[in-house]
Amino acid sequence: MFAKPLLAALLATTTTLAFPTASNTSDPQPWQILSLNTHSSSGRPGNDLNSTLFVSIHDPNLIEAYFPPVTANCSVKWLPADGAPYGVPQNCTEIAQGYWTVTIGEGESGSSATENLNLEFKLVRDATVSGESVVKVFTGGDHFEVGENMSGQCGGSGVCNWQLTNPPYDIEQTEQPADE
Repeated sequence: MFAKPLLAALLATTTTLAFPTASNTSDPQPWQILSLNTHSSSGRPGNDLNSTLFVSIHDPNLIEAYFPPVTANCSVKWLPADGAPYGVPQNCTEIAQGYWTVTIGEGESGSSATENLNLEFKLVRDATVSGESVVKVFTGGDHFEVGENMSGQCGGSGVCNWQLTNPPYDIEQTEQPADE
């Protein structure tokens, strides 16, 4: 007597859990920066002279049922004397079915890339579905600056460490045409 309704409820739950519905890529949820940290060296002999940027970014979207949510870590290191690698896409950690890049852009006041910078992210998702290649490309970015959305401190030696003030930080992304 209760078997048929119970079986129907279990099947409905199992189907829902096993096959989540695809999100609408024309109106995706924003990406989330989970952490953003920068470091500038004191420049003193014996210390690491590199400036660094580390960012962890997450795409919470399920895209067309075959691209699951994904997180990547991006790390960029440079010698201040050589200048920050402005405009050069940097590969992030490997992900299944695609890749992330981050590009550092010069900040609004031209100060250090560890304190005032623009970050541009690119996510490329690639899969073969029923023998057909499916490629989706998304980009998004924002401005980050100490005193606005970053905080931290500098030590007496000149070492400075800054981080995102209130993570997670939403990044609106847009779909771009896939390069053929």
